[in-house]
Amino acid sequence: MISRDTFIGRIVYGGGFIFDFARWLVFIIVILTLLHFFVITIFIVDGASMDPTLATGDFGLLDKISYDFSDPQRGDVVVLNYPGDPDNKRYVKRVVGLPGEKIEVKNGLILINGKKLSENYLPKGLYTDKDGNWKLSGNEYFTMGDNRPNSNDSRYFGPVEKRFLVGKVVWILFPRFFSIVTPTY
Repeated sequence: MISRDTFIGRIVYGGGFIFDFARWLVFIIVILTLLHFFVITIFIVDGASMDPTLATGDFGLLDKISYDFSDPQRGDVVVLNYPGDPDNKRYVKRVVGLPGEKIEVKNGLILINGKKLSENYLPKGLYTDKDGNWKLSGNEYFTMGDNRPNSNDSRYFGPVEKRFLVGKVVWILFPRFFSIVTPTY
């Protein structure tokens, strides 16, 4: 049995403000570390590929757990590990194509299974270049930046497997504060 009068006893049973504070501080650090690695994390946008939705320097909140229980939806803003260098590069993009769909970029338009995709979150008159056709497999997603002329996305590196998706962007915290709402199509 540990005596309350010993050094270890004061740590276990409480030994004043310093010991109580240290115990709570360690507890909070452990909880925040677990949240950061498994549930949510803060990230910083670096690059103009999602302008005007996200700007360089925006601090965002990334939900890392939702795609463990559900699949990404068209219009979700996601952080993904770049398939060409997944350990060192992360991109922020929007999910445009879902598994099993045929994606076609033609004459500035995006066609999903032959039907024009209406993207009301993009500035009017924005032209989508780099024509091409892609057939997505059962676990692939087609991602694009909102700033189409300045985005390295699935038009260039191809569809992205679900395993490369880190999570869904849910909030921008600073310098602007707003939630990211998935558009309806």
